[in-house]
Amino acid sequence: MKIDYWHKFEHGGIYHIYNKTISGRLLFKEHNDYQRFLTKFLDYFGPYILLYAYCLIPNHFHFLFKVRKINNIDRNILKFEQTKQAELFLNNQSSVNKLLQDQMRRFFSSISLYLNRKYQIKGSLFLERTKRLVVTSEEDTINKLCYVHHNPIHHGLVSEYADWKYSSYNDYIARKQRVAWQDVFSLLETQNTKNGEPEFFKVHDLFKRDYDGI
Repeated sequence: MKIDYWHKFEHGGIYHIYNKTISGRLLFKEHNDYQRFLTKFLDYFGPYILLYAYCLIPNHFHFLFKVRKINNIDRNILKFEQTKQAELFLNNQSSVNKLLQDQMRRFFSSISLYLNRKYQIKGSLFLERTKRLVVTSEEDTINKLCYVHHNPIHHGLVSEYADWKYSSYNDYIARKQRVAWQDVFSLLETQNTKNGEPEFFKVHDLFKRDYDGI
């Protein structure tokens, strides 16, 4: 069965989005490239999502996030977007899917233009359309969270989660507000485990053991 890699964004939905560069081209060559990419992503998407996880490695990226429900989107921010889709959304003439698709188009266009100019390269930057897959269960959400954080280990860049500077794993340790750590810790709580923080480390350790065949 053919897989749909471009699920529609919906309020309250959780999505895994990812893409890579063409022909082995580097997306990030230096620290500032990583920092700018994440900052720009939050500029374009921050008001509309709860960020669960991210990972940036030299030639690709992963994000896991939940789309905020409509009554939680700051409509004042939309007024300053000054885009046609934002105007239509404010007037209830467009969907959150079209709004976020437009934000995505603008974000990646900004990134491509900046990097092509910075490194004096012409042509496309990314391999294809950015894939976006809806996550349909709590179990899958936790699995994707670990998968995203495990990416640098999988690609042989580091051997431990905390050793990679450009993922949200250390954001959870530092309680950085750009990630929805409280929501994720709550998701990990069970009847027997009222504190989700130890579970966060436990599920990551189990994922690493199973993934690496330890």
